[in-house]
Amino acid sequence: MKIQQIQTVNEAGLNQIKKFLAAHHKQGGDHFTREMLQAWAADAEFSLTEGNGASIEIRSWDSSNNRAETFTVSLEGLDYEGLAKSNSSNL
Repeated sequence: MKIQQIQTVNEAGLNQIKKFLAAHHKQGGDHFTREMLQAWAADAEFSLTEGNGASIEIRSWDSSNNRAETFTVSLEGLDYEGLAKSNSSNL
């Protein structure tokens, strides 16, 4: 049996994303609603499912310095949940 870990962005992670956007996005941090921050968090979670870090990217045209900016949510900003997954070869 294999254990699959599900990682989700928690409240601390949402705060990290908001600070990053405030510092690097043309719109500033106050522009982003909770729902918008959760959409950014979903992008970070998708990055994790692809085998990468919990990363997001601001495109160059949305960045306050006109170049792409990336950010990775720290471990403190992620929650982990282990799920048992049966091995198909044992069926």
